[in-house]
This record gives sequence, C-alpha cells and structure tokens, in this order.
Amino acid sequence: MEIINLKINQDEEILSSFYEINQQQVPKVGSVSLEEFINLIQISDISYGIIKKGICLGFVICLRENTKYHSINYKFFQKRHKRFFYIDRIAVVNEYQSSGIGSTLYNKLLSLRDSFNIPMCAEVNIVPPNEQSINFHKKHGFSEIIESTIKEGYSVVYMEID
Repeated sequence: MEIINLKINQDEEILSSFYEINQQQVPKVGSVSLEEFINLIQISDISYGIIKKGICLGFVICLRENTKYHSINYKFFQKRHKRFFYIDRIAVVNEYQSSGIGSTLYNKLLSLRDSFNIPMCAEVNIVPPNEQSINFHKKHGFSEIIESTIKEGYSVVYMEID
C-alpha cells in the first residue's frame, strides 16, 4: 500500500477514482460534484489517499481553522476552537472496509495532531445512521460532544479528541 498526498498528486485519473469512492459511500459522506471534490482537496490542509497496485482504496480530507469552507459542520468547530483539525470526510471502498485502511489514514492524521497539540474534530451521521463510523471514531479515541439536526432526515453527532 502506498499513501499519497492528494494536494500534491493532482493526477486527474487518480482524483476521479477517489471521487468515485466518495460517491459510492453516500450518504455516509456528503455527495459532491467532481469539481467540488477537487476544490475541497485544494482548500484542505491535509488530503491523503491510499493506492494498492494502482487501485485507489480510500482517502481522507482534513482542514484547519480559518479555511473558507461553508459547511455547517465545519463552522460548528470553527466557533468552538481557535485551532483545530477538521476531518471533513473519510471513505474506503466497500471491499476494503475493516481492513485497516481507515486506521492507516487516521493514524497518520493523529500523529500530525499530536505534533501540533490541537483538537481533531469530525462529525458522523446518526440520521441516516452510520454506527460503523461512530464505532471507528471511538476506537481511535474520539468522544461524542453533542448531537445536531442539520435538516429533516439528516442529523449528526460531533466528535473530537482534545
């Protein structure tokens, strides 16, 4: 397995493959257009992907404070912390879920977080339910902060590690 930096590796075919993973995982992650996905990587501070034998298997996109990002969830953490890492999305192809790819990506993020000594923040859907992701975050040390209904049929739990 190879971890690549998506901010540096702007290969259109690779970015399209990671975008397809994103769209396969909706509603666990938000649906976006390819243009929005690429823009999200460009405004992110940290974006990693995992490739094995030329096949894209999963990715994570993470932003810092004061990024021009209009997500309600991001803004929640922007109001809560002066400095933070915000995990906007993580997605792994179905066949490789529970294989350690998500943990590999999170361990890389958590090591960066430790060197900066600032909170790592994320939100996870509770409506529609995403129990697998809640358990994944708890396994990596995240605690639930508060639940929030964003719109009808869509609620999240905010989670973080101090």
